[in-house]
Amino acid sequence: PGSIVELGGLSEPGTVELNTDGHNLSLSFPNDVAKADVLLDGAFINTQAGRGGSIIINAQTVDILGGSTLFAGIATDHGSVDSQAGDIEINAMGKVNVSGSSFIFNTVFGTGNGGDIKINTTDTVTVSESSFIANLVSGIGDAGDVEINATDTVTVSESSFIANLVSGIGNAGDIEITTDSLEVTDGGSLLSSTSGEGNAGRVRITATDTVRFDGVGSNGISSGVSSIVSPEGVGNGGEIEIITGSLEVTNGAALNNSTGGEGNAGDVKITATDAVRFDGVGNNGGSGVFSAVTSEGVGDGGEIEITTGSLEVTNGASLNSSTLGKGNAGSVKIRATDTVRFDGVSNDRVPSGISSFVLLGAVGHGGEIEISTGSLEVTNGASLNSSTIGEGNAGSIKIRATDTVRFDGVGSNGGSSIASSSVLPGAVGDGGEIDITTDSLEVTNGAQLSTETFGEGNAGGVKITATDIVRFDGIGSNDLSSGVFSNVGTEAVGDGGEIEITTGSLEVTNGAQLSANTLGKGNAGGVKITATDIVRFDGVGSNRGSSGVFSRVLSEAVGDGGEIEITTGSLAITNGAVLSVSTFGEGNAGGVKITATDTVRFDGVGSNGRSSSAFSQVNEEAVGNGGSLDITTGSLEVTNGAQLSARTFGEGNAGGVKITAIDTVRFDGVGSNGASSGAFSSVEQEAIGNSGDLEIITGSLEVTNGAELGADTFGEGNAGSVRITAKDTVHFSGVGSNRVSSGAFSQVNQGAVGNGGDVEVTTGSLEVTNGAVLGAGTFGEGNAGGVKITAREKVSFDGVGSNGRSSSAFSSVEQGAVGNGGDIEITTGSLEVTNGAQLSSNTFGEGNAGDVRIIATDKVRFDGVGSDGFSSSAASQVNQGAVGDGGDIEITTGSLEVTNGAFLSSSTLGEGNAGDVRIIATDKVRFDGVGSDGFPTGVFSQVNQGAVGDGGMIQITAGSLLLTDAFISSISEGNGTAGDIKIDTRQNLETNRSSIQTTTLSGDGGDINLWVGYLLLLRDNSQIATTAGIAGAGGDGGDININAEFVVAVPREDSDISANAFNGRGGNITITVQGIFGLQFRVSLTPLSDITASSEFGLNGEFQLNLLSPVDVTQGLSELPADTVTSELNQSCQAGGSQSAGSFINTGRGGLPPDPTEPLGSSDLWEDVQLPKKASTDTTDLPTTTSGKLIEAQGWIVNQTGQIELVAQLPATTSQWGCSLR
Repeated sequence: PGSIVELGGLSEPGTVELNTDGHNLSLSFPNDVAKADVLLDGAFINTQAGRGGSIIINAQTVDILGGSTLFAGIATDHGSVDSQAGDIEINAMGKVNVSGSSFIFNTVFGTGNGGDIKINTTDTVTVSESSFIANLVSGIGDAGDVEINATDTVTVSESSFIANLVSGIGNAGDIEITTDSLEVTDGGSLLSSTSGEGNAGRVRITATDTVRFDGVGSNGISSGVSSIVSPEGVGNGGEIEIITGSLEVTNGAALNNSTGGEGNAGDVKITATDAVRFDGVGNNGGSGVFSAVTSEGVGDGGEIEITTGSLEVTNGASLNSSTLGKGNAGSVKIRATDTVRFDGVSNDRVPSGISSFVLLGAVGHGGEIEISTGSLEVTNGASLNSSTIGEGNAGSIKIRATDTVRFDGVGSNGGSSIASSSVLPGAVGDGGEIDITTDSLEVTNGAQLSTETFGEGNAGGVKITATDIVRFDGIGSNDLSSGVFSNVGTEAVGDGGEIEITTGSLEVTNGAQLSANTLGKGNAGGVKITATDIVRFDGVGSNRGSSGVFSRVLSEAVGDGGEIEITTGSLAITNGAVLSVSTFGEGNAGGVKITATDTVRFDGVGSNGRSSSAFSQVNEEAVGNGGSLDITTGSLEVTNGAQLSARTFGEGNAGGVKITAIDTVRFDGVGSNGASSGAFSSVEQEAIGNSGDLEIITGSLEVTNGAELGADTFGEGNAGSVRITAKDTVHFSGVGSNRVSSGAFSQVNQGAVGNGGDVEVTTGSLEVTNGAVLGAGTFGEGNAGGVKITAREKVSFDGVGSNGRSSSAFSSVEQGAVGNGGDIEITTGSLEVTNGAQLSSNTFGEGNAGDVRIIATDKVRFDGVGSDGFSSSAASQVNQGAVGDGGDIEITTGSLEVTNGAFLSSSTLGEGNAGDVRIIATDKVRFDGVGSDGFPTGVFSQVNQGAVGDGGMIQITAGSLLLTDAFISSISEGNGTAGDIKIDTRQNLETNRSSIQTTTLSGDGGDINLWVGYLLLLRDNSQIATTAGIAGAGGDGGDININAEFVVAVPREDSDISANAFNGRGGNITITVQGIFGLQFRVSLTPLSDITASSEFGLNGEFQLNLLSPVDVTQGLSELPADTVTSELNQSCQAGGSQSAGSFINTGRGGLPPDPTEPLGSSDLWEDVQLPKKASTDTTDLPTTTSGKLIEAQGWIVNQTGQIELVAQLPATTSQWGCSLR
């Protein structure tokens, strides 16, 4: 012991020299003579002592067999802190073989530093058959290194190992192997550990070609490399470093770096210029790299770092960094210039992949997973997983791929291919981020990216940046959707992470989903998408789940939902795909915000019957507000049953819907599920909260073929308003296949308590056609909203839909409702309501109907009857059983035409007053014609039979008024007075086969007041009449007051002015005129044109005619000459001329009757024929008189405005008939 043992020989003759260096002796072999082989079989060489004691072998080949042992070092109870053990050195030109349970040990059992073990060969080194090469410190001191240099191959197999161990006090030495290739198989192992007080040594492998670790030994130990701080150890683990061309770790082999004591685990660093492959499992677990802080460890886990051309981890192999003790898990970093591939699961259902864990009972953070490569594939159930189940944050996952990243499919264990970061139940800590940067990303066939928290801590976010495309597609064989998921789980306390995608284009198809949810106490994360080109969500998966984006506060959760935000060039949501923000628990739902520079399109229904949609929802039993939908784009299309929806079913306000589109917005059609395309905000049945507003700002808007815009309440809360602002046009048209009219609605539905919102349209021009509807109504307890239209150019309502419903704008209080109806207000250049279209304000319940107000700077036209038999109209009605007043109808315009059966009407069938009808037209008002249904055109104010209330007033102010086959009528058939009729025209009021009338069944008749600037003309059985008590009951006839220049009728056309009653007093008639022609006051009506004020059984009314002040009859006259015949007549038609003479008949005597109540008197004809005299032009002017004498009319002319004027002097004319003047 303590001596140097050096073995060697020559295979040929030569000289071996003995060298001396003090007490040290050594052999010197000639370089030009081959060495002999050395065989140790069952040999035992021990040089242990207090110091020194080397073993040196120089040979061609070295075989150490049969349990042979080489022992060097410092023996027990020997040495000191300055002692240095000798080395064991083997130098061979050929193979070195250590087998048959042979041992090479350099140990420190006493005190001092151990020596090295060095094997050098230009051939191979084999350590097999449970043989060991080890440096060991079990005393006090540092172990030496193990160095193997082999030009060819180093093999360690069959449960053999090369080790550097500390079980005492001191640091282990390094293990360093330099070779062309290294194979460690069948339980072979390279081991550096400390179980005492000291650091484990480093294991460094340099192999120019390959390094291969394979299998598990018969002793159950994996082939591989380990650097371990054992539970009793105090010190850091050593680093494992492999530098090679290619590395394979297969069939349960492992690289293991861990600390179970007090100290940090070492790192694992792999550099392979070509490829690294981890594959399969052994009977004790999977192949891979493992860095761990074990359950009793205090310290940080080591890093796993791989740099290579390509990496494959397959069939259950894994790279694992974890902590079970007090310390942080190490990170896993991969850099591969070409590809990284994780694929499949093992036979015992373990997925291939990378994992970083903070395990149960641990206190520390998980390590990061970082991958930098050209392309990455995670397939067939493989997994990248960073989780915490202890006290500490999970690590993040960062992927950088210059080309592609692909996650695909499901493993044989039913697990999805996945990248996940989780805070598991019982854990306290935050989940890590998933961050992917690549050119393109595909997540398909059930693969997932997931961050979640089930413990106490926030889930991490998912951030994806792809310059080209991101695609999520399909459902896995496990029935799970492909996608990205961020969840706060049941009983968790923490917020969900954000999902953020930045790319060129994004596709989410066939049931794939992006989802951020909370089921615990915490806010769900948001989803933010930025795509320079296009974003597309399409279709339904085989699990019947819709493709889409979801942010949800789920049942029993407490927290707010996250926002969904999409910024792109164009967005398409089709075939049942959805964007959904909702709350089922206690918290607000998030909003949906879309910004697309080009187009946004929602289209169709999925195979699951679900409409393509964006919706925000507060569900049943939820407490919280719904989020808003906000879309900003160039153009928007919502078609074939697609919908934008904000609803509340629980306790909270529904969100609003806001659309801003520079160009166009189009809603069209009905889906295969019977749902109308549209935008909706509603408070659903039993919900408590207000619905949001629906606001559209665009260039032009089309809502067609059954599409709808609606704000409703079915619960306890107000309905929102529908506000439309379109720079150019708004068009509502048609009926859907579900028989629903296109339109915009704000409604308080049956059982609801709350006010309805308004429908407001501001545009250049508005068209509502083919049964489309703008409506605001209440069926519940609350006021209906109004309809307000402002159009610079024109508004048109036209026709009837295929469902028999008129195109219309309406505000109604429906049966059983309690509340007031809203107003209909239209401000425009021109308004047309044609072919059965209607403007209506009604009450069927308990409340007042709203007003209809029209302001049109140019014209208003109502025309015709629709295919449903209903006339074009503006109407306000208190219906049967209703309690409330009817609304007013007010029209202010340049000109008004109501033709071919159209009408304006204010009526009551219930308990309440009918509203007024007021018309102001600066030019003309015309009512003309009978509709195809046989009903006349007109204006009506009516109290119907059984109603309790008064009729409304009809007031018309116009330049002129023309009635042809028309009625202006105020009627009370119930218990109430008829309304008054007031008409004021600057020019003429002409009636043809028309009536201006007020009529009551039993009450007082309304008054008729006419102020006519010039001529009141009654033709063809026209009537101006007030009639009271037509049922034989009481009631005074209304008064008739007429102010005009002239009142003219044709005597035999039976046009009448009458104020009559049955049992009551007849009404009074007062006419103030310049002249009245063709009418005569009579006691009762006759077939002639009459003026009557009578009562069948009561007192007659009074008739008073007020003639305007008389005019000087001499004004403008000249004194007649002495000649009795004018010179003009005398010259033109001289007696005795050669041609046949005509005659002149003068019938002018008696220009006025003696009394205004008497007919004009007749005069004898006067004829005066004299011989011609010389014409005289001498005249003498009479002096102007100031007396108020009346000038008799000598004729009439038509002035420049088309008015007929009676004149005292005829203008000069030229006869077309020569002397044949008569």
